[in-house]
Amino acid sequence: MRRTFLLAILAIVFASRLPAQEPDPPPQTSTLTVTTRLVSLDAIARDARGNLVTNLNKDSFTLREDGHAVPIRYFNHDSDLPLTVGLLIDTSGSESEYFGDEALAGNQFLQDVIRPAPPATRLKPRSDLPATTQPPAPTAPSEQPDRAFIVRFDSQVLLLQAMTSSLPLLRNGLRLLDYKRDPAIGTRHGGTLLFDAIVNVCTKVIGKESGRRALIIMTDGDDNGSVNDLFTAIHSAQAAGVSVYSILYTSELPGYPSISSVHPSGIRIMQQISAATGGREFVVGHDGSIRKIYESIEDDLRSQYRIGFTPLPSKPHTFHKLDLRASDPTLTVQSRTAYSTPE
Repeated sequence: MRRTFLLAILAIVFASRLPAQEPDPPPQTSTLTVTTRLVSLDAIARDARGNLVTNLNKDSFTLREDGHAVPIRYFNHDSDLPLTVGLLIDTSGSESEYFGDEALAGNQFLQDVIRPAPPATRLKPRSDLPATTQPPAPTAPSEQPDRAFIVRFDSQVLLLQAMTSSLPLLRNGLRLLDYKRDPAIGTRHGGTLLFDAIVNVCTKVIGKESGRRALIIMTDGDDNGSVNDLFTAIHSAQAAGVSVYSILYTSELPGYPSISSVHPSGIRIMQQISAATGGREFVVGHDGSIRKIYESIEDDLRSQYRIGFTPLPSKPHTFHKLDLRASDPTLTVQSRTAYSTPE
């Protein structure tokens, strides 16, 4: 018994000297966050005669960012993508004689291009349930419509009609073109706020819209009194992914721009804006009637390729040069020439 007792004491002492056993730690988990940034470009391809080319694929294009080749991650040629269009109309004194023509042609363009949402259809009730237990008939989802808005600018920038797919509302907005500006709304700048109108619209109205985005600006290209300059206007449109189409009502002769630094060429100004944003410029009369010009713009907007790429790493809101070309050297590509790194 004494031997057994001693062995028990030794066992207790030995056990007390062993380190305490730690409980098993909880299993560790890790979280993987994947962030994908995709920048999209709207592009138009033309042959040597200026005709639209609509049968290209992803391999038909090459893209460079700041001189570095960038792979194309996304490619689409769907003419049914929703379209957002802004009409910006110069209502300064030098353009007043064209208001009637602009309103009529603008109305026809919106009628031809803007596709309102189709009416919602009611789904048929189930025939296998009694009338008292029928669930409420849901509404079938409708396609996203095209939308437009109307802005006039002179010594003020005024929104005549906010973003809508309603053709009657857009027509009413065009009827406000010949209204005199409100003298109660003061401004410390006089003249024509062309650049301010572009910047305000791109940053506050159209920049966050989805789908294809375009501005159609009817003006003589003169700016007088804007806080923003030409390059700020161009950068605002490029950052918003907006194609600018310029329709010039002017007595200036194309191909013979003014060389005066005091009064720069309005045609040249609008050429720079349109070329840098993937649009085009037209001179009414020289490039046909306003109706023919609108038809050309409509063809462009329904013939765009949408190209997406992953940008190279950089700080947000940094501008980078883009060079989108067709693999076929006989084709020319119309697209914006820069973009701003997204958040």
